[in-house]
Amino acid sequence: MPAPALIPSALHGLARRSLPFGIRRAFVELRSLPRWLAERRSMAPRRVEAGDLHRFTFVLSAHASPLERTPGAVPRELQRGKERNVRLGALTLDGIMLEPGRILSFHHAIGRPNRRRGFRSGLELRDGRASSGVGGGLCQISNGLHWTALQAGMRIVERHRQGLDLFPDDRRTVPFGCGATVVYPSADLRVQNPLSEPILLRTRVENGVFRCEIRSAADPGIRVEVHEEDQRFFREGNAWMRENRLRRRITRPDGSVLVDEEVAHNRGRVMYEPTPEQLACGGASRKPLS
Repeated sequence: MPAPALIPSALHGLARRSLPFGIRRAFVELRSLPRWLAERRSMAPRRVEAGDLHRFTFVLSAHASPLERTPGAVPRELQRGKERNVRLGALTLDGIMLEPGRILSFHHAIGRPNRRRGFRSGLELRDGRASSGVGGGLCQISNGLHWTALQAGMRIVERHRQGLDLFPDDRRTVPFGCGATVVYPSADLRVQNPLSEPILLRTRVENGVFRCEIRSAADPGIRVEVHEEDQRFFREGNAWMRENRLRRRITRPDGSVLVDEEVAHNRGRVMYEPTPEQLACGGASRKPLS
């Protein structure tokens, strides 16, 4: 029998889960409002003037991902909404500069995705299930930004991810577990610039592909490699699970090591049937991912 002190907490959690998603989201927004207002000025993004964009010629890292990975997997209306949302989000983020030590907040940079600003209904996950929501699809941008930031040597201050592996590795260019789920305004992605020089964020949609780059005015003198380790599929009860670890190694051009760290330990339920090839080799490649 549960301890009496735990009963109210359990009932409170059950009551919250039974509420409609819209009410729960409104509750979270209200609870997050004081923090949001307190940090609004310090988190306001700074943009580079168009005439100064040419100064940032050194590409620290780059990433590209198709807006539609598996044709027909998502209802057409939700896919069109997602593509519009990603285009709007990319236009909003493009040209943001991050000074040394400053933190970029995805939510403070993008703002609230609503219909008044042009966002549409797109695919999103609610309680582990596919659903529709205004701004759905923006996680493609946060996923790309997180992976690009890791490869650029940025410090990840805040990051959340779904505990699910939704799709097979069709056209996947990054390892499982590199995503960064965002839910306005509570679950944020926050990235800090640890370098001694500013960095520039470039984001765009081009020929059906979302592209993200982090640039600097000059070579900062570091090299970054992200490695996947201990990749495996395994059974847990009636479900397939997937697990891996990501390590990051930052070196100087002469090979001396500045940082060697584990940046993530990912574990999630698989929402498809793994192929015999995946089970035999553990899934994605274990070589350095750069």
